[in-house]
Amino acid sequence: MQIGTELVILSSLATIALSGTIGVYLLRLWRSQARRLMTDLPLVFAITTIAQAVQIFIGQAPNYGLIQPSLELFRLRAMIICFSIAPILGAILQIWAPRFQKYHNRAVILVSAIWVATILLGPNEEFIMVMVIPWILVFGVLLLATFAITWKTGRLKEVRSDLMIVSIIFSMASQSLRVPLLGSTFFYIPDILLMLSMFFIAIAFGNPWYKRELNGKGSTPPPREIEMAVEY
Repeated sequence: MQIGTELVILSSLATIALSGTIGVYLLRLWRSQARRLMTDLPLVFAITTIAQAVQIFIGQAPNYGLIQPSLELFRLRAMIICFSIAPILGAILQIWAPRFQKYHNRAVILVSAIWVATILLGPNEEFIMVMVIPWILVFGVLLLATFAITWKTGRLKEVRSDLMIVSIIFSMASQSLRVPLLGSTFFYIPDILLMLSMFFIAIAFGNPWYKRELNGKGSTPPPREIEMAVEY
């Protein structure tokens, strides 16, 4: 159990560092664009990764001896996760349902309201996780489909869509196993999988292969490309 706890702490520290670094990098990338949209992938993932770094730090605070674990602390983490998921939902709706744009904000508000109500009214951590994790998995499947399309069509050259697919699979596996492995000998596996997920996201958005290709051609990336054609 002691080794498992150490693995959780170490993997969580790595995830916090990766998430924070990726978030700051993507936020700067988004700000450097000539045209900035709220549904641009750099901004969406910047919010998500920074929020993830915050919620993981809060979750691990008891292991660092900074605070005592409690249901209220867990609720706070779940609220932050909700904040990080909302931009992803907005981007997914913009990509997959652009014709119904006038309903996008309502959908985001409705899902967020259900999420918050579940967090506030849930009697324990297990119940809250069982209720909200399916939402995360649904969004993960839609993101998986999105990057599968961009990988097949080559529409998002700045981001390694294949590595994003691997990252999403690891993230979904982390969420799927969190409840079944809770309290078991292998309780640390979800945290390791989440760390690997962030590692692949870092490589996917850093994309040194694309930068070498551009350097070889002596060109710069078109400003619209990284925004991801959210109109399709």
